[in-house]
Amino acid sequence: MMRTPADGSPAPLTGTPGRRRAAGNEAPSAVRRHAPSPARQCHAGRRPLPAEPAAWWRQSLAWQPLLALLLLLLGTPAEAQFPWSKANSAPPAASAEPAEKPRDKAARNLAEARRQQEAFRLEQGVARPTEDPLVSDRRRLLDRLVVSYGEQIKLLDDLENLERPRPTDLQQLDLLASLSGPGPYPALRVDALRDAQQAVRNLMQRLKAADRALDTLQTGQLDEHRKASEAVRLAEDRLSRARGDEATDHERDQRDTNLLRRKLAETQLVNIGLAKDKIAAETKALQARDTEMERVLVRVLPGQELSKDDLEQQQALLRKELKQINSEAERLLAENSRHAAERERLVAAAGRGSAQSAQRLHLLDARLESDRIRLLALSWVQTVAQESIDAWAQRYVGFQSQDAATRQAVVAWLTRTRDELESRRQLVQQLAQEARAEVREEEARIAAGTPGATTAAQQAELLAALRERSLAFERVERMGTALLRQLERWLADFGFSGSGAHSGDWRLAAAQVTETLKGIWNFEMFAVDESTIIDGKSVTVSYGVTVGKSIGALLLFLLGYWLFAALSRRLQRVMVQRFGVDQQLASVIRRWAMIALGVLLVVFILNLARIPLTVFAFLGGALAIGVGFGTQTIIKNVISGIIVLFERKIRVGDIIQLGGTTGHVVAVDLRATTVRGFDGVEALIPNSSFLENQVVNWTYSNPRIRRELRIGIAYGSPTRRAAEIIAGCAQDHGEVLKDPPPEVFFEDFADSALLLVLVFWVELGPQRAPGRRVDSDLRYAIEKRLGTAGIAIPFPQRDLHLDTSQPLAVRIAPQAEAPRDAGAA
Repeated sequence: MMRTPADGSPAPLTGTPGRRRAAGNEAPSAVRRHAPSPARQCHAGRRPLPAEPAAWWRQSLAWQPLLALLLLLLGTPAEAQFPWSKANSAPPAASAEPAEKPRDKAARNLAEARRQQEAFRLEQGVARPTEDPLVSDRRRLLDRLVVSYGEQIKLLDDLENLERPRPTDLQQLDLLASLSGPGPYPALRVDALRDAQQAVRNLMQRLKAADRALDTLQTGQLDEHRKASEAVRLAEDRLSRARGDEATDHERDQRDTNLLRRKLAETQLVNIGLAKDKIAAETKALQARDTEMERVLVRVLPGQELSKDDLEQQQALLRKELKQINSEAERLLAENSRHAAERERLVAAAGRGSAQSAQRLHLLDARLESDRIRLLALSWVQTVAQESIDAWAQRYVGFQSQDAATRQAVVAWLTRTRDELESRRQLVQQLAQEARAEVREEEARIAAGTPGATTAAQQAELLAALRERSLAFERVERMGTALLRQLERWLADFGFSGSGAHSGDWRLAAAQVTETLKGIWNFEMFAVDESTIIDGKSVTVSYGVTVGKSIGALLLFLLGYWLFAALSRRLQRVMVQRFGVDQQLASVIRRWAMIALGVLLVVFILNLARIPLTVFAFLGGALAIGVGFGTQTIIKNVISGIIVLFERKIRVGDIIQLGGTTGHVVAVDLRATTVRGFDGVEALIPNSSFLENQVVNWTYSNPRIRRELRIGIAYGSPTRRAAEIIAGCAQDHGEVLKDPPPEVFFEDFADSALLLVLVFWVELGPQRAPGRRVDSDLRYAIEKRLGTAGIAIPFPQRDLHLDTSQPLAVRIAPQAEAPRDAGAA
């Protein structure tokens, strides 16, 4: 009986139910299968395999080419000495022999898989075809298992080689030795070290990408292993419940196929873990190299120098390359001329031409287009080569000069060239992608068609022309990327934030900041064209409005406005103090003077900054509707304020009454007037209210107002004496005007008293007592003096007269019943 090997590998499969049924007898006793173990039978009941084993197999092998490509990329280890960590991903299957070395175990598993593969081929017949999908799956699984074990041995050997000391790179040692002593250091040597470091970092990036791809494969393979394990358990359960030889053989074949599938998944998981360990070891070694190179670069970058000989050597190489490019362009022009002449001959003979001539004409058109694209690419290559020569010259100037302005000019040139290359590279990359897409489309058409000999040759020639376009763009992209990388490095060397800083970099930093500020200051926001008629001809002059002009004009306006405001306040004080001008009139004059001076200041500053007034012409039409509808209330109040200021009907200090507001005018502005009421509350009244409503100005032309007090004396009192006493009280009060004098009038015989009226005049003003205070003082004095004179001030009285000539009738009226409250119920 053949058993499953101790390490978990499947037993050899030596027969199929189809062949046993064809023979009409049982399989030989030497080729018996092992029964399912109880441990495997206990997992029955999981979900079954898909209905089609072949489709399931194709899904499980969809990732195999990608894994093979990754393993091929990882075939050559990094040239570095580094111990390999043993922390690899453990496969799900348990190890049968813990003490056995991984490579010996893999070799033993490979030998066992080959033995099973050979036994299966001998059993089925190598050249004999079969239509049984189960047999085909088994053969593919065995073949794939042999390949997987071979990959596993290869990965183990690579990991073992990584543990061994590797021979030191003599070229790298020589490079590091040349930079080990004191400076200055040759710039070409430093560039070589930078290129080596960039190569190491590119390799690390590729390793990281491969590691991410392996993570994805590992996730999918874990799922495949889980599905295969479930399929094995279900197959063993069905095998334990099978009845009859044919059903038993079928279920046994299913079980063995699923065992092979699970074993293959376990092997692939081990291979993925080994590949990840190899990537980790190589990455760690590369990181050590990168760290060492970075340490050396940090030390040598500040002390690098570019000699005249090195500059001439590099420029000679670049000129030689440029000469080759020019020769290539001349050859391409000659070839293009021949193609154009041939096309003209074909066009001239088009009337009697055949289909072959038409195809040749189409091919020549494609060739001419390729020549045009190649010539364009060559012109770009020539530009890049010439820029490289100039860039090396600028680098030499930057290294040799200690002047901050000169070095700043070098930095500006390098920055400008870098920006141009960056913008051009994006276009070249897009064109290169389109060219590669055309090549792929043509290759797909050739692969899908079955042309004849002539058509196939023409298609091959067309494909070659398309590939030449792609190669031309790739050449431009490659050279531009190399120059761009050099410019980035050199800018880092010359820049104040770069690692290759010099001792005088603070001056370079100041020059760079100054240059940046100049660029911002001279940045043109927009341009305005102004037309002028000269000698009957229209001459258009373009004016640019820059940030500097705008900021300068704003600063000049603020400075001029502040100066005019100070002068206007000084002028207002002089007019009031020296010339006796009214304060309100002086305030109005100052306001209008500020408005006029502000307009003149704006016009003067715009002309001084060479900003034409036509710049603001477009604002009139754009803002007219918004100003008309959105600010109509503001404009109405402003115009009303101008009218109020011109007419001077309402001035500061006047006492006015408007609606329910009465008080002193505190300020008259363009939009609103401030009125402080007698209660101390200030109210802002829109100026339009003074034109639309009735306004009472108590002090418009005269601050004097007449006030009245009414005093009632008892009937029978001496009225003349009372009038003299009341008039004397008014005359004795200091706020009552003597001209006109106060007067007392006998106004009326009232119901309860004789009514006397005191009429007197007072003058209103911020320095005078308010009228209510004068009224109160006079009432106090009148009440006291009238009381002293024995003249009473009566209160309201009523006399009740009863007619007693007849007896009074007395009746007792019944009390009316009070209405019942509805809510009381």
